[in-house]
Amino acid sequence: MNQLEKSVLATIKYYDIFDYPLTGFEVFKYLINPVHLISKDSLEPIKKIKYLDILEILNKLKSVKEYNGFYFLKNRNIVDKRIKRQKISIKRWKKVKRIIKVLKYVPFVKMISVCNGLAINNSKKSADIDLFIIIKKSRIFITRFLITFTVWAMGQWRHNNKISNKICLSFYITDDSLNLKSIKIQPFDIYLASWVFQLKPVYSVDNIYERFIKENKWVESYFFNYGKILNKYYLDSKEPFLKKFFELIFNFNFIEKIFKFIQIKKMKKIDHSLETAVVVSDSMLKFHENDKREFFQNKFNKSCCQSHKCRL
Repeated sequence: MNQLEKSVLATIKYYDIFDYPLTGFEVFKYLINPVHLISKDSLEPIKKIKYLDILEILNKLKSVKEYNGFYFLKNRNIVDKRIKRQKISIKRWKKVKRIIKVLKYVPFVKMISVCNGLAINNSKKSADIDLFIIIKKSRIFITRFLITFTVWAMGQWRHNNKISNKICLSFYITDDSLNLKSIKIQPFDIYLASWVFQLKPVYSVDNIYERFIKENKWVESYFFNYGKILNKYYLDSKEPFLKKFFELIFNFNFIEKIFKFIQIKKMKKIDHSLETAVVVSDSMLKFHENDKREFFQNKFNKSCCQSHKCRL
Protein backbone atom coordinates (compact mmCIF):
# COMPACT_ATOMS: atom_id res chain seq x y z
CA MET A 1 0.00 0.00 0.00
CA ASN A 2 1.07 3.58 -0.56
CA GLN A 3 1.15 6.21 2.20
CA LEU A 4 -2.37 7.47 1.67
CA GLU A 5 -3.84 3.97 1.61
CA LYS A 6 -2.09 3.16 4.90
CA SER A 7 -3.50 6.33 6.44
CA VAL A 8 -7.05 5.51 5.32
CA LEU A 9 -6.81 1.97 6.71
CA ALA A 10 -5.28 3.22 9.96
CA THR A 11 -8.15 5.70 10.36
CA ILE A 12 -10.72 2.92 9.94
CA LYS A 13 -8.79 0.78 12.42
CA TYR A 14 -8.57 3.51 15.04
CA TYR A 15 -12.30 4.15 15.08
CA ASP A 16 -12.97 0.42 14.99
CA ILE A 17 -11.56 0.35 18.53
CA PHE A 18 -14.67 2.32 19.55
CA ASP A 19 -17.08 0.27 17.39
CA TYR A 20 -17.55 3.30 15.17
CA PRO A 21 -17.80 2.83 11.39
CA LEU A 22 -17.12 5.98 9.38
CA THR A 23 -18.72 7.69 6.43
CA GLY A 24 -16.47 8.59 3.52
CA PHE A 25 -16.38 12.22 4.61
CA GLU A 26 -15.53 11.25 8.20
CA VAL A 27 -12.57 9.20 6.97
CA PHE A 28 -11.44 12.28 5.04
CA LYS A 29 -12.03 14.59 8.00
CA TYR A 30 -10.31 12.42 10.63
CA LEU A 31 -7.61 11.06 8.32
CA ILE A 32 -4.60 10.05 10.36
CA ASN A 33 -1.42 11.80 9.31
CA PRO A 34 1.00 9.43 7.49
CA VAL A 35 3.95 10.80 9.51
CA HIS A 36 3.02 8.47 12.40
CA LEU A 37 2.47 5.39 10.27
CA ILE A 38 5.40 4.95 7.95
CA SER A 39 9.11 4.52 8.55
CA LYS A 40 10.83 7.87 8.35
CA ASP A 41 13.16 6.84 5.51
CA SER A 42 10.29 5.99 3.16
CA LEU A 43 8.06 8.91 4.06
CA GLU A 44 7.24 11.36 1.29
CA PRO A 45 5.36 14.60 2.04
CA ILE A 46 1.68 14.66 1.07
CA LYS A 47 0.76 18.25 0.33
CA LYS A 48 -2.90 17.89 -0.55
CA ILE A 49 -5.52 15.20 -0.05
CA LYS A 50 -8.80 15.23 -1.94
CA TYR A 51 -12.07 13.77 -0.69
CA LEU A 52 -12.58 11.89 -3.97
CA ASP A 53 -9.15 10.25 -3.53
CA ILE A 54 -10.27 8.94 -0.14
CA LEU A 55 -13.47 7.49 -1.59
CA GLU A 56 -11.50 5.78 -4.35
CA ILE A 57 -9.16 4.19 -1.83
CA LEU A 58 -12.02 3.08 0.44
CA ASN A 59 -13.71 1.28 -2.42
CA LYS A 60 -10.60 -0.63 -3.44
CA LEU A 61 -9.18 -1.68 -0.06
CA LYS A 62 -9.87 -5.40 0.32
CA SER A 63 -9.85 -5.23 4.12
CA VAL A 64 -12.56 -2.54 4.21
CA LYS A 65 -16.27 -3.06 3.57
CA GLU A 66 -19.15 -0.61 3.00
CA TYR A 67 -22.76 -0.82 4.12
CA ASN A 68 -25.36 1.97 3.93
CA GLY A 69 -22.64 4.56 3.40
CA PHE A 70 -20.49 3.43 6.34
CA TYR A 71 -17.02 1.93 6.05
CA PHE A 72 -15.61 -0.66 8.48
CA LEU A 73 -13.13 -3.51 8.67
CA LYS A 74 -14.01 -6.75 6.93
CA ASN A 75 -16.00 -9.11 9.18
CA ARG A 76 -16.71 -6.19 11.55
CA ASN A 77 -20.14 -4.91 10.49
CA ILE A 78 -20.84 -2.47 13.32
CA VAL A 79 -23.22 -0.19 11.43
CA ASP A 80 -26.26 -1.24 13.48
CA LYS A 81 -24.35 -0.44 16.66
CA ARG A 82 -23.51 3.05 15.41
CA ILE A 83 -27.14 3.73 14.43
CA LYS A 84 -28.34 2.57 17.84
CA ARG A 85 -25.87 4.81 19.64
CA GLN A 86 -26.71 7.71 17.36
CA LYS A 87 -30.37 7.48 18.43
CA ILE A 88 -29.25 7.56 22.08
CA SER A 89 -27.03 10.55 21.31
CA ILE A 90 -29.86 12.55 19.73
CA LYS A 91 -31.83 12.38 22.98
CA ARG A 92 -28.78 13.36 25.01
CA TRP A 93 -28.04 16.38 22.85
CA LYS A 94 -31.49 17.67 23.80
CA LYS A 95 -30.47 17.41 27.46
CA VAL A 96 -27.19 19.20 26.73
CA LYS A 97 -29.10 22.10 25.20
CA ARG A 98 -31.22 22.42 28.35
CA ILE A 99 -28.16 22.26 30.61
CA ILE A 100 -26.23 24.87 28.63
CA LYS A 101 -29.11 27.32 28.83
CA VAL A 102 -28.42 27.38 32.58
CA LEU A 103 -24.64 26.94 32.71
CA LYS A 104 -24.03 29.91 30.42
CA TYR A 105 -24.99 32.11 33.38
CA VAL A 106 -22.19 30.74 35.56
CA PRO A 107 -19.55 33.47 35.96
CA PHE A 108 -16.13 33.21 34.32
CA VAL A 109 -17.08 30.38 31.92
CA LYS A 110 -15.50 30.95 28.51
CA MET A 111 -16.30 27.71 26.72
CA ILE A 112 -18.25 24.53 27.30
CA SER A 113 -17.70 21.60 24.95
CA VAL A 114 -19.11 18.11 24.68
CA CYS A 115 -16.36 15.49 24.47
CA ASN A 116 -15.79 11.73 24.23
CA GLY A 117 -18.54 9.49 22.82
CA LEU A 118 -21.36 12.01 22.57
CA ALA A 119 -19.14 14.42 20.63
CA ILE A 120 -19.27 12.03 17.67
CA ASN A 121 -22.78 10.71 18.39
CA ASN A 122 -21.40 7.42 19.69
CA SER A 123 -22.91 7.47 23.18
CA LYS A 124 -23.57 4.14 24.89
CA LYS A 125 -26.71 3.68 26.97
CA SER A 126 -24.62 3.24 30.12
CA ALA A 127 -22.38 6.24 29.39
CA ASP A 128 -22.42 9.68 30.96
CA ILE A 129 -22.28 13.06 29.22
CA ASP A 130 -18.76 14.48 29.37
CA LEU A 131 -18.15 18.23 29.34
CA PHE A 132 -14.85 20.05 28.88
CA ILE A 133 -14.86 23.58 30.28
CA ILE A 134 -12.57 26.58 29.78
CA ILE A 135 -12.60 29.21 32.52
CA LYS A 136 -11.18 32.69 32.95
CA LYS A 137 -7.68 32.64 34.44
CA SER A 138 -7.39 32.85 38.24
CA ARG A 139 -11.01 31.79 38.73
CA ILE A 140 -10.93 28.03 38.13
CA PHE A 141 -11.79 26.86 41.67
CA ILE A 142 -14.75 29.14 42.34
CA THR A 143 -16.13 28.45 38.86
CA ARG A 144 -15.76 24.68 39.24
CA PHE A 145 -17.71 24.85 42.49
CA LEU A 146 -20.48 26.95 40.94
CA ILE A 147 -20.77 24.66 37.91
CA THR A 148 -20.87 21.51 40.04
CA PHE A 149 -23.45 23.05 42.39
CA THR A 150 -25.62 24.12 39.46
CA VAL A 151 -25.53 20.70 37.80
CA TRP A 152 -26.18 19.03 41.17
CA ALA A 153 -29.16 21.33 41.83
CA MET A 154 -30.58 20.28 38.45
CA GLY A 155 -30.28 16.63 39.47
CA GLN A 156 -27.83 15.89 36.64
CA TRP A 157 -24.49 15.53 38.46
CA ARG A 158 -22.58 12.28 37.79
CA HIS A 159 -21.38 10.79 41.06
CA ASN A 160 -21.11 7.43 42.81
CA ASN A 161 -23.29 4.93 40.91
CA LYS A 162 -25.32 7.62 39.15
CA ILE A 163 -23.57 7.52 35.79
CA SER A 164 -25.86 6.84 32.84
CA ASN A 165 -27.03 10.03 31.12
CA LYS A 166 -25.60 12.22 33.90
CA ILE A 167 -23.26 15.19 33.44
CA CYS A 168 -19.58 14.39 34.05
CA LEU A 169 -17.50 17.39 35.13
CA SER A 170 -13.92 16.15 35.19
CA PHE A 171 -11.84 18.46 33.00
CA TYR A 172 -11.29 22.22 33.32
CA ILE A 173 -8.57 24.54 32.04
CA THR A 174 -8.09 28.31 32.10
CA ASP A 175 -8.06 30.58 29.08
CA ASP A 176 -4.36 31.39 29.52
CA SER A 177 -3.34 27.70 29.31
CA LEU A 178 -5.13 26.37 26.24
CA ASN A 179 -2.34 24.12 24.95
CA LEU A 180 -2.80 20.52 26.17
CA LYS A 181 0.52 19.27 24.84
CA SER A 182 1.93 19.08 28.36
CA ILE A 183 -0.38 16.20 29.30
CA LYS A 184 0.42 14.07 26.22
CA ILE A 185 1.58 10.51 26.68
CA GLN A 186 5.04 10.24 25.17
CA PRO A 187 6.01 9.61 22.46
CA PHE A 188 2.51 9.39 20.92
CA ASP A 189 -0.98 10.10 22.24
CA ILE A 190 -3.48 9.62 19.46
CA TYR A 191 -6.38 9.43 21.90
CA LEU A 192 -5.75 12.92 23.31
CA ALA A 193 -5.20 14.28 19.79
CA SER A 194 -8.50 12.82 18.55
CA TRP A 195 -10.22 14.02 21.72
CA VAL A 196 -9.12 17.59 20.96
CA PHE A 197 -10.16 17.30 17.32
CA GLN A 198 -13.61 15.88 18.13
CA LEU A 199 -14.64 18.47 20.72
CA LYS A 200 -18.07 19.99 20.04
CA PRO A 201 -18.31 23.49 21.56
CA VAL A 202 -21.84 24.31 22.69
CA TYR A 203 -21.00 27.61 24.36
CA SER A 204 -18.06 29.81 23.41
CA VAL A 205 -17.29 33.49 23.86
CA ASP A 206 -14.38 35.71 22.82
CA ASN A 207 -13.48 33.29 19.99
CA ILE A 208 -12.07 30.94 22.62
CA TYR A 209 -12.73 27.81 20.54
CA GLU A 210 -10.77 29.17 17.59
CA ARG A 211 -7.96 30.14 19.97
CA PHE A 212 -8.01 26.66 21.50
CA ILE A 213 -7.66 25.06 18.06
CA LYS A 214 -4.70 27.28 17.17
CA GLU A 215 -2.98 26.69 20.51
CA ASN A 216 -3.18 22.93 19.98
CA LYS A 217 -1.55 22.96 16.57
CA TRP A 218 0.47 19.89 17.60
CA VAL A 219 -2.64 17.81 16.76
CA GLU A 220 -1.84 18.39 13.07
CA SER A 221 0.91 15.80 13.37
CA TYR A 222 -1.78 13.21 14.15
CA PHE A 223 -4.66 14.29 11.91
CA PHE A 224 -4.09 15.71 8.46
CA ASN A 225 -7.18 17.95 8.42
CA TYR A 226 -6.98 19.29 11.95
CA GLY A 227 -7.67 23.01 11.97
CA LYS A 228 -9.06 22.88 8.44
CA ILE A 229 -12.47 21.47 9.40
CA LEU A 230 -13.82 22.95 12.66
CA ASN A 231 -16.63 21.46 14.74
CA LYS A 232 -18.69 24.62 15.16
CA TYR A 233 -21.79 23.66 17.09
CA TYR A 234 -22.39 26.79 19.13
CA LEU A 235 -25.74 26.96 20.86
CA ASP A 236 -24.77 30.35 22.14
CA SER A 237 -21.84 32.71 21.72
CA LYS A 238 -23.02 35.73 23.72
CA GLU A 239 -22.48 36.43 27.40
CA PRO A 240 -25.75 37.13 29.24
CA PHE A 241 -25.91 40.37 31.18
CA LEU A 242 -26.74 38.45 34.35
CA LYS A 243 -23.53 36.44 33.99
CA LYS A 244 -21.50 39.64 33.90
CA PHE A 245 -23.31 40.78 37.03
CA PHE A 246 -22.38 37.53 38.80
CA GLU A 247 -18.77 38.03 37.76
CA LEU A 248 -18.70 41.39 39.52
CA ILE A 249 -19.91 39.70 42.71
CA PHE A 250 -17.40 36.82 42.67
CA ASN A 251 -14.42 38.60 41.12
CA PHE A 252 -12.24 38.70 44.23
CA ASN A 253 -9.00 36.81 44.80
CA PHE A 254 -9.81 35.94 48.40
CA ILE A 255 -12.97 34.10 47.27
CA GLU A 256 -10.91 32.05 44.82
CA LYS A 257 -8.39 31.23 47.56
CA ILE A 258 -11.11 30.05 49.93
CA PHE A 259 -12.63 27.67 47.39
CA LYS A 260 -9.17 26.49 46.34
CA PHE A 261 -8.28 25.64 49.95
CA ILE A 262 -11.50 23.67 50.46
CA GLN A 263 -11.23 21.72 47.20
CA ILE A 264 -7.49 21.00 47.33
CA LYS A 265 -7.87 19.11 50.62
CA LYS A 266 -10.27 16.66 48.97
CA MET A 267 -8.38 16.41 45.67
CA LYS A 268 -5.19 15.15 47.35
CA LYS A 269 -6.98 11.89 48.21
CA ILE A 270 -7.45 10.89 44.55
CA ASP A 271 -5.43 7.83 43.46
CA HIS A 272 -4.27 7.34 39.88
CA SER A 273 -1.71 5.37 37.90
CA LEU A 274 -0.95 7.63 34.91
CA GLU A 275 0.97 10.79 35.80
CA THR A 276 -1.25 13.05 33.67
CA ALA A 277 -4.52 11.29 34.54
CA VAL A 278 -5.16 13.63 37.44
CA VAL A 279 -3.86 17.19 37.34
CA VAL A 280 -4.57 19.80 40.00
CA SER A 281 -3.23 23.30 39.43
CA ASP A 282 -4.34 26.91 39.06
CA SER A 283 -4.65 26.40 35.29
CA MET A 284 -5.96 22.82 35.03
CA LEU A 285 -8.26 20.53 36.98
CA LYS A 286 -8.34 17.07 35.42
CA PHE A 287 -9.84 14.06 37.19
CA HIS A 288 -9.50 10.96 35.02
CA GLU A 289 -8.56 8.31 37.58
CA ASN A 290 -9.41 5.60 35.05
CA ASP A 291 -7.43 7.13 32.19
CA LYS A 292 -7.37 4.61 29.30
CA ARG A 293 -5.18 6.49 26.88
CA GLU A 294 -2.31 4.00 27.12
CA PHE A 295 -4.73 1.13 26.55
CA PHE A 296 -6.16 2.69 23.38
CA GLN A 297 -2.71 3.70 22.14
CA ASN A 298 -1.34 0.17 22.56
CA LYS A 299 -4.40 -1.36 20.91
CA PHE A 300 -4.04 0.97 17.93
CA ASN A 301 -0.30 0.33 17.68
CA LYS A 302 -0.84 -3.41 17.61
CA SER A 303 -3.58 -3.17 14.99
CA CYS A 304 -1.59 -0.92 12.65
CA CYS A 305 1.75 -2.66 12.92
CA GLN A 306 0.22 -6.00 12.04
CA SER A 307 -0.56 -4.69 8.55
CA HIS A 308 2.52 -2.62 7.73
CA LYS A 309 5.82 -1.38 9.10
CA CYS A 310 5.16 1.76 11.11
CA ARG A 311 6.73 4.15 13.57
CA LEU A 312 4.19 3.83 16.39
